[in-house]
Amino acid sequence: MYKLIISDLDGTLVNSNKEISDYTKKVIDLLKEKGIHFVIATGRSLSGAQHIHDILNLNTEIICNNGSTIYNKDGELIFQRIIDSKIATEIFETSLIQDCIFFATYGTQVYIGEGTLDLANAFLHNPIQNHIEVNKENINSFIFEKVVLMSKDNDKLKKLTAYFNTFEEINSFISQEDYLDVVHFETSKGKALKIIADSKNIELKHTIAFGDAFNDYEMLKFAGKGLVMRNGFEDLKKEFETLDFSNDENGVAKYLAEVFNLSI
Repeated sequence: MYKLIISDLDGTLVNSNKEISDYTKKVIDLLKEKGIHFVIATGRSLSGAQHIHDILNLNTEIICNNGSTIYNKDGELIFQRIIDSKIATEIFETSLIQDCIFFATYGTQVYIGEGTLDLANAFLHNPIQNHIEVNKENINSFIFEKVVLMSKDNDKLKKLTAYFNTFEEINSFISQEDYLDVVHFETSKGKALKIIADSKNIELKHTIAFGDAFNDYEMLKFAGKGLVMRNGFEDLKKEFETLDFSNDENGVAKYLAEVFNLSI
């Protein structure tokens, strides 16, 4: 019997409008009544994930920044890894050379490349607020939990992913078609899943994971059952079972309703 469910947000649990449907909320409420733990795991920072956690009225941990940070149910930090400052500088300088938008986070603070606010906002669902602009002179003054390079050139991002993964200190992957994410090498959603499962004395074989992109890979691999959304990356579908429904069709909730025999 599965005891812990873990789900990505964007492209998975929320729809294309970044909303949680009433049907999904009802399914998760019924799972909680059965004593099933439901955990969200996202590339978002806490500020971007907290409202989903609140809407679902969850009393579980929140995995943010692709596993670089884990918060308890009250929003208190319980795990964190930081990108080495020299590596962060290398990533920033590469973003300038390759004409990519530099976006980074630490806690609730957002950082972007100097003079790129309008360009960055064009990639994001919600406009950036209270940001700090970074440049070659001040980049070493800051520390980051996650860095994202944004570009409409997916082939360029794939090449940069391969390049960044030659550094032992970081993990790099495509999280959305236009996003290349970089985190500390000791972190991933999969490693975060293991931390949380261990804390609850739940074996990984009793977990289900849902995702749609490469930042979900380890999570899907570590879970007892890893499932990819119908709208997920094709390369992931080749390795994991694929749902019949997309994130816009309540794919996660429909699968869980069937597996747990929920009456909706």
